[in-house]
Amino acid sequence: MHSIHLKDVHIPKGPDLFAFSVGEVVLCCVALFFFLVSWAVGGDEAKNSIGGNYSLVVLTLGILIGAVLGVVTKPKAS
Repeated sequence: MHSIHLKDVHIPKGPDLFAFSVGEVVLCCVALFFFLVSWAVGGDEAKNSIGGNYSLVVLTLGILIGAVLGVVTKPKAS
């Protein structure tokens, strides 16, 4: 069995993956906005009915992961 070298690892880059990353960030930001508004209006009971702290963590991680993927997969200007 041969070892895997880092130069052999391929990170896909292209406009499709970049667009997906930007879209993920936008959708997670919109969802987080409405999550925070419903929490502010409805209180802790409303927050808990839509997933509570778990949803808050998932949306925040979605924004961070999408931003990192956007930076990594950004196509070079030609």
